[in-house]
Amino acid sequence: MTAFIIAAALLALLAVLFVILPLLRGRPSIPPAGTAAAFVAIALIIVSAVLYSLMGDPAGVRLAAAAAASGGEVIPRLAREVADQPNDFSAWLQLGGAYGASSQYAAAFHAYARANDLADGTSAAALAGMGESLLLEQGLQAGPQTQQAAAYFDRALKIDPVSPKGLYYSGLLAYQAGQLTVARKRFAAMMTIIPPPPQSVRAALQKMIDLIDTQMHPAVDAATAIRLHVSLAPELASRVPANASLFVFVQAPGGGAPLAVKRTTIDLPQDVVLSADDAMIKQRAVQPGQKVTVVARISASGSPLAQPGDLYGQIEYVAGKTGPRLLQIDKLMQIDKLTPEGSPNSSSADPPGSNSQLP
Repeated sequence: MTAFIIAAALLALLAVLFVILPLLRGRPSIPPAGTAAAFVAIALIIVSAVLYSLMGDPAGVRLAAAAAASGGEVIPRLAREVADQPNDFSAWLQLGGAYGASSQYAAAFHAYARANDLADGTSAAALAGMGESLLLEQGLQAGPQTQQAAAYFDRALKIDPVSPKGLYYSGLLAYQAGQLTVARKRFAAMMTIIPPPPQSVRAALQKMIDLIDTQMHPAVDAATAIRLHVSLAPELASRVPANASLFVFVQAPGGGAPLAVKRTTIDLPQDVVLSADDAMIKQRAVQPGQKVTVVARISASGSPLAQPGDLYGQIEYVAGKTGPRLLQIDKLMQIDKLTPEGSPNSSSADPPGSNSQLP
């Protein structure tokens, strides 16, 4: 019976993975019922495939076993059990799982909340179950219940950093909110649970991670790619103001508006990739093999226009051909270096080592 549940769950998981994340991410206007149904499918898969067979946690095993049997007499039996022993934490936890498996989410929340009270708020399983119940009842509609569910998952993860439900649902909410780094971290953490999931489960989770990686690092036009490793000279570290922004400009030798621009937060050193896809004006973009000047500038004001006191560095580059290069920010912007385009004068000399090839 266990093997059958696991096999069925894994097949369903692999099928749903190819649909659920793009669906939730790309179509925020999905009707609540459709969203909730998608959540239910994934939730039961995770419960049966992971909690039931992999975690080695007796409470989790009992919870999932109750969920698997909820079509029969388990709910009335558990209801009688908690009526006879109202302080039985495990029975309330199992009852919450059974109600959730039968889509009675309000009742599931009540049972999990009672278990959480008995545990004095220290049960990751109960907190995650409360969050799950709220989320499955409402779907992905933004609102107070979704925010409260997220808070329950966060509390569960503080108690148990590898809570499967906490990791999964908080990862899905982060994905929906566009917090791809957080979502990736949560899904990746699911692969570290001890004992480790079977290879088939790991492969399914890896597909979710790969999908996020594709969105975080979309394909770059190789013919016009400019790949940089931007760093800051140590002697200028104290001059970086709070809340500053990093701008990276690509300029044509003859000047004029930048061919490409990218703005990021300051987290140096960091890798930055620009291409024709980053053009400000579609008709004025980097061309394959074009010789350009690349300028990285830390802006204290957050403005793309250069200001005295900004820090910057620059190198020469051949788009699509030069390969990865180090661009070190090691100059201080002076008034006489400003141009009408708001970037450093490309005639200023590069300091030694600023255009060194990366290994």
